[in-house]
Amino acid sequence: MPVTLAPMTRKILPHGCWPSPVTAEMVAGKSLRFGSLQADGGALYWCESRPGEGGRGVVMRASQGGDTEELLPPPWSARSKVHEYGGGEFLASGGRLFFVEADSQDIHELGAEAPPRRLTDEANTRFADMTLDETRNRLIAVMERHVKGSHQPGNMLAAIPAGEGGPRDVTLLAQGRDFYATPRISPDGRELAWLEWDLPHMPWEQAELHVAAIGDDGTLGPSIHVAGGDGSAVFQPGWLADGRLAFVWDRSGWGRLHVREAGECRPVTPDGLDLMRPQWVFGMQSWTQLEDVRIACAFFDGGNLRLAAVDVVTGERDDIDSPMRSADALAPFGAGLGLVGATDTTPAGVLAIGAHRRIRTLRSAGESGLADKDLSIGQIISFDGDAGKVYAIWYPPANANVEAPQGERPPVIVMVHGGPTGMADRGLKMKIQFWTSRGFAVCDLDYSGSAGYGRAYRDRLEGNWGVLDLADVAVLANHLVDAGKADPERLLISGGSAGGYTVLMALAKLGVFAAGGCTYGVADLSQLQRITHKFEAGYLYGLTGTTENDCEEVFAARSPVNLADGIDCPVIFFQGLEDKVVPPEQSRNMVASLRERGVPVAYMEFEGEGHGFRTAETIVTVLESEYAFYARVLGLDVPGLRDVEIENFQVLQRKQETGAPRPGERPL
Repeated sequence: MPVTLAPMTRKILPHGCWPSPVTAEMVAGKSLRFGSLQADGGALYWCESRPGEGGRGVVMRASQGGDTEELLPPPWSARSKVHEYGGGEFLASGGRLFFVEADSQDIHELGAEAPPRRLTDEANTRFADMTLDETRNRLIAVMERHVKGSHQPGNMLAAIPAGEGGPRDVTLLAQGRDFYATPRISPDGRELAWLEWDLPHMPWEQAELHVAAIGDDGTLGPSIHVAGGDGSAVFQPGWLADGRLAFVWDRSGWGRLHVREAGECRPVTPDGLDLMRPQWVFGMQSWTQLEDVRIACAFFDGGNLRLAAVDVVTGERDDIDSPMRSADALAPFGAGLGLVGATDTTPAGVLAIGAHRRIRTLRSAGESGLADKDLSIGQIISFDGDAGKVYAIWYPPANANVEAPQGERPPVIVMVHGGPTGMADRGLKMKIQFWTSRGFAVCDLDYSGSAGYGRAYRDRLEGNWGVLDLADVAVLANHLVDAGKADPERLLISGGSAGGYTVLMALAKLGVFAAGGCTYGVADLSQLQRITHKFEAGYLYGLTGTTENDCEEVFAARSPVNLADGIDCPVIFFQGLEDKVVPPEQSRNMVASLRERGVPVAYMEFEGEGHGFRTAETIVTVLESEYAFYARVLGLDVPGLRDVEIENFQVLQRKQETGAPRPGERPL
């Protein structure tokens, strides 16, 4: 007789107290950061930042057979610091590999001999985003020169000799604009295309595409303005094999692929599909040439990723059916496509899609090791906000072995991404699974101003930072409670950088959250404007609808440090001591204000960390500490938690003992 197995009995435990298969060490170990992807000689190249090696940037290569190898041996590290955010730290071209060395910021060439050969020796100078001029055996790169006594560095395009011998002087090719990016040389070596823009704008607001002929002496002729500016922006210019210039341009309100031929710019892709990306770092890619006249594109359609191959002559689109939820970089690979991306069930990695649409993993941040029922699959939800439809990604609690008591609503962590011109991560993120496998729900908010929904959605935040993003948080909280998805007494909010700013504003103004987590968050707009780096020197003016002459009143009214008396729930802060974007004083001042008012507060600083934590030790400490903090605030009975010092915690305990209203108990 057949044997019938009884179904496994799942434990019943309160939300937030579930034993989880996802440890903080697993999250850190699967936190590899993959940079741009490049194809050369039939192989794929990429750079990955490894938390387990202190954030070392390692250049990797994969053959068409799928074999991978590490090209940059320790202790060498590739990383650019141009614009502080970097990117564009390596170039694989013509069988040669060049990289920006992390400490010196000088360019090196990696050859058969060791160590790598130094090409530049420029004091107080940084490089990024290189292209190889094979005709003249030189690199053309973005250069950022910091002059002692000058408030802001100079940015320019420079030519770097790549011949044998020691470092030689660089030659300036273009200067006079505030910023340059994406220099790309034509296949015949006769023309150079690049992006340029000026303060107070960001590249996704006003980046212009220029082209100039390269003279016999290697200098540039007069530049021709091709597209961008005047309220539109260009992204990712590149030359096709036949000499035509392709680029993304959002003049219609959508990032459409355009091709320049015979002096005219022709759109190839339709409205409604967005190829535009906010260029916070160099080397971002949403398209790549495949073969002949076909281009592979990674569109966002209502926040959902769509892959397609587009014929640049006819505009005919062949949609690629795939499980990809993100595609941060694209490159041709054999008869198919290489990309950096993630699916709902696999974390970020370098993947190959073959001619028959089969997906191979060439390099992964690591297998999740989770059972299907342990995985929380993100679902894009939408709701009506003050300025129109707003989007978020909803992750319910998920654990194969545990379930909550019937009828119990979970605590929800509202996550707020940085930027604020950014977007919620797509695909499997082990950090989110850390929370959902413990019985929390997570809602990753794409508030007004986020990328991936067209320019109009992104432009909503102009003049409205600290207002509309805050309104979207409030509407989301109401939506989750009304839909029965969230416990109104256990709403939490967490974010970093610009997301940390919205966290602090929400805690000060909304009064609906039981606690918050703020990672290197913006707290004082006036102070930030005084010390911010050049790249963002005009960003705050656009976000707040002000100018240098009339900003102080608005800055004061929208600075969390001036609104701290509105915060009465516990907050935990995490801060890197080497942060040049949001310095430690921002967090310290907030902590001091809450401490003096008797608000429960925890604060942790990390030596050697900047704006974006890179080491495994820090990632583990932050995640375990944030969980321990929320557990204590919510009164969760969880054994083995990390010991976190919470100043003024007795204030919350007295409220709980006397039955006074807890944070989060006020009506929405």
